This record gives sequence, structure tokens and C-alpha cells, in this order.
Amino acid sequence: MTTLLESLLARLPAGVPAIERDRIRRAYEFAARHHEGQFRKSGDPYITHPVAVAEIAIDSGLDGATVCAALLHDVIEDTGCDAARLREEFGDEITTLVQHTTELDRGHDQAAVDAADDRALTLKVLDRLHNMRTLRYLDQDRQRLKSRQTLDVMAPLARRLGLRDVSDELESIARDRLTLLSGDAGATHRALALAALLLPPVARSRYLDEWLGELGVLPSRSARARFALRLTLAMPALASTLRGPARDTLTGRLLAVLRWILRTDLRTWTPLTILLGWMVAAAARTSVVDAALTLITVPPVLHAGVSRLRVKLGIGDPDQPPS
Repeated sequence: MTTLLESLLARLPAGVPAIERDRIRRAYEFAARHHEGQFRKSGDPYITHPVAVAEIAIDSGLDGATVCAALLHDVIEDTGCDAARLREEFGDEITTLVQHTTELDRGHDQAAVDAADDRALTLKVLDRLHNMRTLRYLDQDRQRLKSRQTLDVMAPLARRLGLRDVSDELESIARDRLTLLSGDAGATHRALALAALLLPPVARSRYLDEWLGELGVLPSRSARARFALRLTLAMPALASTLRGPARDTLTGRLLAVLRWILRTDLRTWTPLTILLGWMVAAAARTSVVDAALTLITVPPVLHAGVSRLRVKLGIGDPDQPPS
């Protein structure tokens, strides 16, 4: 974890006094000790979260006490440390800030926000920003809840506190996540999950997690659809690479079926045309423009993907008997 501390200290402005750097170092070491053995939903050591919040605080130009409180903001709530011990180590200012931030964890409604200190609110907003950046590791119901809460309370609060960039990022992540979890995005994810069954089980979840993260930042339904189609068409080749030589019986059989489908245009394009029609109809329910864009942009992607896949699998002109 030394690298985490070095990276954190390197972000501090050059003019920060040595005594302040030492206080931040002590706050990191105290937090790392108390969070030892704890992990995030992502599997990362828990200390990576308070460090990330502290880095956002530094980048936002906040003072050293707030940076220390960012490092320590979960020690009272999530470890065996009490306020008296924290006060003994870091004094009243930092301890009070951590306590006020902890109290905000018990409620994110407007009444709790109105009653809180601005510095504690700022810290809570930065805490939420990092949690939103790693939101994909939560179950979908909690993702929806956190995203709506962020749009309703946290993003407007960040703007009121003068953190315009933070507010914009919170709003963008929350809207993208809600869009991703809507019906069309959910179907896109299910289609990817189905195609990923070709991959070795040990690699499947890792790839799906990466793809879900990438889907979350794409700006439109048509962009997500094109991304999913490209991945789906590339899945057999990726599976073959990951599994090595075709000694795996299941993969060999699936590839044989895929070759059989791709040898004729009728077998290839009938299901793809149905898929395209479903995508256009789904897009048209919310936006005629999206439907038109899907109809214009997806067919060339499909055609290029099918052509590359045929070349990759050694299939010549369709509908011609093999020589």
C-alpha cells in the first residue's frame, strides 16, 4: 500500500508545508491499519476508497484537515475505532468533521442535508462520487437507488457547494447508469451474457464486468447496440484464442454450428434481420431519431462483422459448396 500513499502525497500542491504532509501521512497510516482485512465489493482493499476520496479532495483544492477527514471518514462507522481515539490522534477539527460525515450516512434526504455542516456535506459529496465511479459492483436494485438519490440530492448539493465539475460527473454517471439499467440496456447485457457462454468460465465474469463498465459510458442506445454487436460477432474468435487449440469438445461443436450458419446468407441474415427489427422497434418506443440512427448505422456493422468472421473461420463465398 506504500504506492497508494506515495501517489496521494504526490498530488499535494508544492507549497503544502511538511507538517501538513506528515499529518496526511499519519491519517493514511491510521486508516490503513483500521481498515486492514476489509475489502470493497470490487475485491479491492477497502483503503483504496478513502484514498480515492482524499485524492478528489486534493484535486478540488480542499484544505489539509478535509483531506485527513477524507482518509478517516469511515473509521468510526466501519471499524472498531471510536471518536475518543480519533480525537486523541487528530484533534477536534478532524474528529468533528468525521463524526458529522458519519451522521450523514444515516440519511440522505433533504432534511439531513439542510441540517449538516458544509464541510461535512462536501466530504459526503466526494465520497458519493467515488462510490458512483465504482457503482457497477453493486446489485442492480442498489445501483438504481443510488443513481436516483444522486440525481435528486447529491448532484444538486454539489452544485450548491460550488463543486460544479463534481456535480456534472455525478449527474452524468447516474443518468448513464439508469439508462444502462433500462429495458433496452438490460437486453443488451443479457445478449452479451448469452454470447459470453462461449468463453471459458474462468474468464467469462471478468470480460463481462469490463464490457458492462464500457457500456455504461456509451452515450446512446445505438452506440451500445453497435458495441454489443461487435463483441458478439467477435466472441467465437475470442473463445478460440482463450481456450487454445480446439481440444475443447464443446467449443469445437459450437464453432462447427457457427460455420454451418455462416455458409449461407439465408441462415446468417434471417436471425440478424429479426434482431435488427427488434432493435429498431425498441428504439422507436422512446425516440424516432434513435430508431433511424439504428437502422442506418447497425447494418454496416453487422455486414463488416459477418465478413470478418467468415474470413476468420475460413469460409469462402456464401451459398457456394466447398471445393
